[in-house]
Parts: sequence; structure tokens; C-alpha cells
Amino acid sequence: MPSCPSGHHSTATDFCDICGLRLQAYEPAPPAWSQGPSAHTPPTAHVPRPNRPPQAPPPRRSSGAPRGGPCPECSTPRTGRFCEECGYDFASHQRRDPGGGAPGIRVGWRATVTADPAYYQYMVNQGMLDPARIAFPAAVQPRRVDLTGGRVHIGRASATRGFTPEIDLGGPGGDPAISHIHAILIARPGGTWVLVDPGSTNGTTINGTDNPVAPNVEVPLNDNDRIYVGAWTVIILQKG
Repeated sequence: MPSCPSGHHSTATDFCDICGLRLQAYEPAPPAWSQGPSAHTPPTAHVPRPNRPPQAPPPRRSSGAPRGGPCPECSTPRTGRFCEECGYDFASHQRRDPGGGAPGIRVGWRATVTADPAYYQYMVNQGMLDPARIAFPAAVQPRRVDLTGGRVHIGRASATRGFTPEIDLGGPGGDPAISHIHAILIARPGGTWVLVDPGSTNGTTINGTDNPVAPNVEVPLNDNDRIYVGAWTVIILQKG
């Protein structure tokens, strides 16, 4: 049964009748019996093995937080490098500062967030969204966000967790194709920034390329780079 990538319960079979995104088909795993030998495969002869003394199991290695364990910030189960609720980085064990990342770091970069009609039309042409259900916003005022701190989260706010990303694309009139934590901008030494997509539903592209960036891979950013997310959002980075 096709399902909506945003989690809506849709009665349609092609596009979600609530948000308009293309439904994703669920591929069930093959049954266990289909992976065994076929009915025409002759049985394997039983060869007795010599008796051996039992061996002690190898010692378990401690790897810090268990994979799939809860986030130390909000107790959300882990699914990747970053927590889907609060953006905690399991790799560097760095917590998100409420003031916008690591204090005392200020880099002269800013981001201009706006809606791009050409990108929206591209998403329509690719069959990623239904224009009858998701219309391009009539009036969007560009807004600027200073890139401060060690991390800048791109996504939508969570009232239940009390989390608001530095670049919030949700809320009334927001982009409906944005994941909770869609992408993260991370400051690097020397006044540079990198982009990480922690595994968003609809992906992230840079400078109009067709291929989205790979999940959990740091992508260096340059002055005037354009980051495309969601159904129509473009984020233009400028240095200085």
C-alpha cells in the first residue's frame, strides 16, 4: 500500500490527498521460505563433525551510545548520525546550544531564504509533487539568517520537543516537503561551512544539480552556493 512520505493517511493511490506529495510504494520483504533451497535441490549429505570443547564468546566492546539507542538530549531513538528531533550529533557527541550552536564562534556568512518558481516547476515536471494540491506561494518575502554558532539546522519546528531550527521552513504557509531536520550547516575552521543531509525524505541539491547530496556526507560550501530543499525553497549562501 503506497504511503505518504510525510506520514499522512491518504485515500488516494498516486499523490497524497492531504499534502500533495507523491506516495511511496512499500516493497515487502520476500518470505523466509523463498530464500531457502528449491524443491529440486538435492539434500546435502550430513557429515559428522569431531567434538570440540566449547569456546568462550569474544569480549564485547564498548562503543559509547548503542546504535539505535536513545538520544541523550531528548530520548528519541537513533536512526542516523543526527537525532531527528533535536539535531544531536552522535558522531561528535556535540549538543545543540539554544543560542545557535557552539558559543563564541561567529562567522561572516548569511543565508537568504526564499521561494524559487523554477525549482518548483522542476519538481512538478519530475512528478515529485502535484500542483493541484501543492500550489506555489503567492507572496514570499525573502528573509536573511546570519550563520552563527557551530551548527545551523534547516527544517521545521517541533512543539512537542520544544525545538526550533535556526532556518525554520515549517509553520503556516511553510514548505510542505521539508523534513523535521532536513539539513544541517556545520562551521569548520577558517571560516568555512559544510552541508550535511541526515537522510531527508525528499533530498537536498546544490546549485541546480539533478543528483541530491549523499546522506551523512559533509559537502563543502562556497560563496553564492544555492541549496534547494522541499517543494520550492532555495537558500542562497553569501560570505562577508
